[in-house]
Formats: sequence, structure tokens, C-alpha cells
Amino acid sequence: MRFTICFPLFILLTAVLVAQESSETNDITDRVESAIVSRTNDFRKENELPRVSSNEKLTSAAKKFAEFMAETEKYGHRADGRTPAQRAKASGYQYCVVRENIAYRTNTGGVTADSLTEVFVQGWIDSPPHRENLLADYVTQTGVGVASSDGVTYYAVQLFGRPKSAAFKVEISNRSDQPQTIIAESNNSQDEFELPPRGVVRMKRCFPATITTKSGEQTILVKDAANLVIDDEGLETAQ
Repeated sequence: MRFTICFPLFILLTAVLVAQESSETNDITDRVESAIVSRTNDFRKENELPRVSSNEKLTSAAKKFAEFMAETEKYGHRADGRTPAQRAKASGYQYCVVRENIAYRTNTGGVTADSLTEVFVQGWIDSPPHRENLLADYVTQTGVGVASSDGVTYYAVQLFGRPKSAAFKVEISNRSDQPQTIIAESNNSQDEFELPPRGVVRMKRCFPATITTKSGEQTILVKDAANLVIDDEGLETAQ
């Protein structure tokens, strides 16, 4: 009789302990997510870059992927068979640019939100490819997700994005009497345009672009909407 009374009590106590551990883990992950955004903007400010704002759809994509890695113990930018951009799009983010940092940490002792934040952010700062994402001057938004299935190993995902609506327009007018060849380079890709005399070419860009004539005499870096002209003086910004 004692056994039948104590057994459900044991189950009840176990359930309470599991619920408490889950609540503590959720509290830590929520605080780390917020702290990562703050630390990111502090780091960008130190490097004279504008802050990135939190985006709900990027945050949703980051959270889902962090939870996936925590539950499956699969790790990598394509751990679920998709790219970061595909995950962002699945969460409704209409992107121009998507970048992603990921990390995981297994703790052998006690864990705090501060210690996790330090490990994740400093690890990214110390890694050149991740640092490049933190300091990308063409991203405007971010979303962070942190998850753990056991309260021991934590996975962090930070997405950076520039929405499709923020693509900028570049217009180039050939005011000279000679045909001109224009080369536009951005994000390791190159486009070449033939401009007849008095011709105009218009393009949209998500990344900073280097615009130059084929002769290579003038080069202009554009990061926002710009109107450029080619005249007798060469390539220049329209006045």
C-alpha cells in the first residue's frame, strides 16, 4: 500500500523538477538572446557602424534552427538540409541579404546568461568569417535564437539581414559621344554593361558595389542610391 501511494508522489516530484529545469533554461536562453543583440550593437558602435534592429521573422527563423540543432544534435549551417536564406524565407522574411553565425557550448559546471553570451559573442568576434558578419555594413536587421534540450549544451544562431525593400538603385548615364563599358562588382560577382552614347543603365543592388569604366581610370564605391554620369571628365557622381 505504501508503494502505491509513494509512486505517484515520486512521479509528481520528478515532473515538478523537470518543469523547474525547463523554466530555468528558458529564462537563460531568453536573456542570452537579448544580450547577444545588445553586444552586437555595442561592437558595431565601437567600429563606427550603425546598429542593427531586431526583426521578428529573422528571430523566428533563428529560434527554430537553434531548437532543431539542440533536439537533433546536428550542427552546421545546413544541418536541416536548408541554407540560412531558405530558413529566413520560410519564416516570411523577404530578403535582399542573409548572413548567419552559429555556435554551441557544452557546460561541465554551472551556466549563466552572462557566461554564455561572452562565449558566443567573443567566439564570433575572434573568428574572421563570423566577425565579418558582425561588422557587415550592408546588413540592417538581426534575429537571435538560443536553445538547449538538456540544460547542458546550448546552441546559438544569429541571423543578419537586409530586407528586399532596402535594395538600392544605381543609375549610370553616358553623356559622352563614345560608347562606354561599365563594370559593376559586388559580393564577389561582376556585371558588365555596354552603354551607347547618351545611353542609361539602371540596376538594383543589395551589397556595396564598385563601379568602374573598362579603362579602369575611375572607380566609385556606392553603398546607397546613386546617380553616376560619364562625360568628358570620366566617371563621376551626378551633381
